[in-house]
Amino acid sequence: MFLKGIIGFLIISFFSCNASSSLAEKSSEITSNGEIVVIPPHKSGRYFDQVFDDISIKTYTYGINTTQGGKKIELKLDLYQPIGDTLKKRPLFIFAHGGGFTQGARDVIKPSGFLQTLTKSGYVVASISYRLLDVPSNMQSTSIGILNAVEDMRAAIRYFRKDAAANNEFKIDTDQIFIGGYSAGAITALHTAYLNTIEKVTTYVPFLAPYVNTHNGIEGSSGNPGYTSTVKGVINVSGAIVNSELLDTSTSILYSLHGEADKIVPIDGKWNGMEGSKFIHAKAEKLNLTHKLNAIPNKGHDILWPCTACRKDLQQFLAQNTTKYK
Repeated sequence: MFLKGIIGFLIISFFSCNASSSLAEKSSEITSNGEIVVIPPHKSGRYFDQVFDDISIKTYTYGINTTQGGKKIELKLDLYQPIGDTLKKRPLFIFAHGGGFTQGARDVIKPSGFLQTLTKSGYVVASISYRLLDVPSNMQSTSIGILNAVEDMRAAIRYFRKDAAANNEFKIDTDQIFIGGYSAGAITALHTAYLNTIEKVTTYVPFLAPYVNTHNGIEGSSGNPGYTSTVKGVINVSGAIVNSELLDTSTSILYSLHGEADKIVPIDGKWNGMEGSKFIHAKAEKLNLTHKLNAIPNKGHDILWPCTACRKDLQQFLAQNTTKYK
């Protein structure tokens, strides 16, 4: 059953961290002469470390759509860019906030400095708003609310591909788009990456198939049609997926940060109708994806904010799997 018990997953908070464990890691870099070389974990420089002193943050409208309550809203993102960057093709990381699909905002992550650090390390970062639940919360409305968030994230991905094909204002390498989020944002990112065909909807969440079929299919109608919403990698912080069998090789880079004592979205639980990060990475291992599970003992749901080591580990994995152009 899709997201049974998700109604209780409605509140975010922010604090914890400790140790880590991993399942599998692979990384490579394409050099200027086309040679593929392995990147050692300790390699420093762009993407691994902060190489810019200053960043800019500007708000853009990436789409528009209607909430379940009938309110038409503009979909906004805050775009973080390093000042003084001369690279013509830059990797993009799109981040979605948490809040149980009923609350939260795109600037909640800002005090952690996480997105700023990634930007100073050479990434372009987009922190997105998405449609939140504005009708009474039940299984049906919350499930559709998750689909709405997924539709919105897909529109954000297409927004940058559309720009790259037209004005190229943001200088994004569309082969290096990563998505991720915390809690509800992580659930959004995982389903954006892997709930990627109508056949999967019909197989794993059949009661939502009529909604998908009447709302412009799997891509949704939040904006920027005509461009693909595929991504290179997904970052999952305290998230889950309706069924780990959704995973495929279309998104081959996968990282999860999860507290082993998480009671809201259990790392190894199914009680809320979804499968936590241990299930996800067991499937990733079978598919031979490039993946890592950073499981934190004795820590709960709110793991990202105070944990400098966790954020650094996430960045190192991301950097190891980002092509570095000369």
